[in-house]
Amino acid sequence: MLSNDDTTLSRTIMFLRLPLIVAVVFIHTNLGGVMINGTLLVNEGQFPIYDLLHHIVTNELARIAVPLFFFISGFLFFYHSDFSFKIYGQKLKKRIRTLFIPYIFWNIVVFLLIFLTQLFLSSMTSGRQKLISDYDWQDWLNLFWDHGTGMPICYQFWFIRDLIIVILFTPILHVYIKYCKVFGVLALGVLYLFSLWFAVPGFSITAFFFFSFGAWFSINKHDFTIDFYSMRWATTLMYLTLVVLDTWLWYCNITNYDYISKIGIVVGLVAIVSWTAYGIKKNHLSVNAFLAGSSFFVYAYHGMPVTLIVLYWVKLLSPISEWMMLVGYFLIPFFIVGIGVCVYALSRKYFPALTALVTGGR
Repeated sequence: MLSNDDTTLSRTIMFLRLPLIVAVVFIHTNLGGVMINGTLLVNEGQFPIYDLLHHIVTNELARIAVPLFFFISGFLFFYHSDFSFKIYGQKLKKRIRTLFIPYIFWNIVVFLLIFLTQLFLSSMTSGRQKLISDYDWQDWLNLFWDHGTGMPICYQFWFIRDLIIVILFTPILHVYIKYCKVFGVLALGVLYLFSLWFAVPGFSITAFFFFSFGAWFSINKHDFTIDFYSMRWATTLMYLTLVVLDTWLWYCNITNYDYISKIGIVVGLVAIVSWTAYGIKKNHLSVNAFLAGSSFFVYAYHGMPVTLIVLYWVKLLSPISEWMMLVGYFLIPFFIVGIGVCVYALSRKYFPALTALVTGGR
């Protein structure tokens, strides 16, 4: 149950913010399949050790990050409040500042950066994207929603887009969770595990399930760090087993068992939260408020820099070796995060109002 002393809960959530963003940056750092000006520089399967480590880190470990963000968002949306239409209106108003304004701003920034890249660095583009100068009315219309790949032009902001959609449906979700109880969340979990959902950009089952999963704890006045705490060893062993199994299936090119990876995400989510809460409770982990505060800025800015640095890394080292593929894969995300934290620090110092605006007041 939720207690008056929720220090461990709040510190666990705060501590997780930056590590989860680092995981997101790893997801978007892929040196395989790099194409420049229509020329493929790295062939699939060319570097098997890189492929294996990339799969384990990106497709197994880091994939927990976004579902966990949805989970935390669902929990916080209903946290410490009895839901009503008045509160719903207040929360929507707040989300305009924390989600909608940053969403519009960063998509415009990425649009401008892509336009400038196509104009002045055309030799470093992949050749896959349509030129902005060739856009028709549909391209302009989809700029902020589905820019050809089910994502907005600032591709990592698909999470914000889907989160906004889920939040609009929170009155329905509140009634659904309150009356269907845990069985309602389990039903969404089944739909998630077996991909029984409609393919409409913005309405992902990942968002609806994990947001509802987190919301269930708030609506029922449960502290998930307490509920997960005793599960840390069991979930860790189960998660590692699932990672090994799913990696073996990937290695054997067996693709009909996607639900194993998804079960692993759910179990891994519990394991990560439980061990973080354990570390916080035992004072093995400490929260750095500045780093936690920088996480949204790092998330928002990292997409284009990651893409450009990956392109330059592969092109400048071409023909690239397996060793340099591995170095780049592990070096680039931390470099991007480090630069982002520094830029955030300078921006917050010299442009505090603008920084607050574009990061949603975080």
